[in-house]
Amino acid sequence: MHRVAIVRCKTYNVDNVKEALEKGINLLDFEFPRLNKVLLKPNLLMKKRPDEAVTTHPSVVEATVKIAQEKVDRIVIADSPGGPYTKRRLEAIYQTSGLKELEKYEKVSLNYDVSFKEAQLERSILKKISFISPYFESDALINISKLKTHRMAVYTGAVKNLFGLVPGGQKAELHFRLQEVDKFMEMLLDIYSATKPILNIMDAIVGMEGEGPSAGKPRNLGLLLISQDAIALDYVACRIIGLEIKDVPLLNVAKSKGLLNPNDIEIVGEQIDDVNVKNFKVPLRPEISFVRGRAPSFIANVINGLLTPKPIFDRKICIGCAECFNACPAQAIEMKSRKAYVDLKKCIRCYCCHELCPAKAIMIKRSFLFEKILK
Repeated sequence: MHRVAIVRCKTYNVDNVKEALEKGINLLDFEFPRLNKVLLKPNLLMKKRPDEAVTTHPSVVEATVKIAQEKVDRIVIADSPGGPYTKRRLEAIYQTSGLKELEKYEKVSLNYDVSFKEAQLERSILKKISFISPYFESDALINISKLKTHRMAVYTGAVKNLFGLVPGGQKAELHFRLQEVDKFMEMLLDIYSATKPILNIMDAIVGMEGEGPSAGKPRNLGLLLISQDAIALDYVACRIIGLEIKDVPLLNVAKSKGLLNPNDIEIVGEQIDDVNVKNFKVPLRPEISFVRGRAPSFIANVINGLLTPKPIFDRKICIGCAECFNACPAQAIEMKSRKAYVDLKKCIRCYCCHELCPAKAIMIKRSFLFEKILK
């Protein structure tokens, strides 16, 4: 039985967050083991302020530090954000996200080491994968995610947060190698199985709806979710915002692999019906197919290509930062006169450009025909 704690927490006051986390941890009957070094893995997607709801709020990380430091000798906070994995980028994100302040704690350090090592994955869609060095140098991992929508994955939470253990440009390579959404989700589940966090905490005090994971709108939820099982946590989080297993590629794949059974999940603390969120805006699954299996593959590919949502660049908003150019796995973007242009024939519809655009200059548009079919 996998236990998931739902605890109300309406503000980011550190003392309130700590009290709520302790309540949830007690509901799980979880006890921190005595450890030398623990890695805290927040969501640090990009350089964004805490109030923009793109990154894990520093108060949730700080409250976790206060709880863990009683049993842990050393705590390192680390993530590989979207885009290049450089010390300069980490410094900027730590500062803007509010995590820089946590260096005041004696036992806490922020990671500036941008090296990585290769890990072997057993019975995985991949034979091997690289993780950032702090993962290998720690005795245990605590996964601190943010509840958000996601253009490719519909929803991003605890399991997908662990993709940040993969260094910089190698994320883009994996997007290119695993262009089918279900294959990509299988890879995320393999990463989760390999890394085995001892605790998963979700910042759902303020989540993100709409055009997530970076261009959506903050939505007050007033919740913290805690579990030792990240898949169960993601299932409960999705139920709270009105998503079923069939709506979320990650949960669909987890269920097909025998990793998710709602009957094996025990919810403690608040119950879903008491905290569920009405009209939470989520993106449609981008790879919905109306012809797969009903027409020859070459015809299905053409039709799906016409129906699949595509990135549209607003060059009046584009600031010429080249984040999309650097992040594009398919090298489908080029910069002309400090403006971004996309070649849709090369585009693999991973939406990394949309995810990492700091100016929100990229929109994902569905075709007129797609809209008509869904009516």
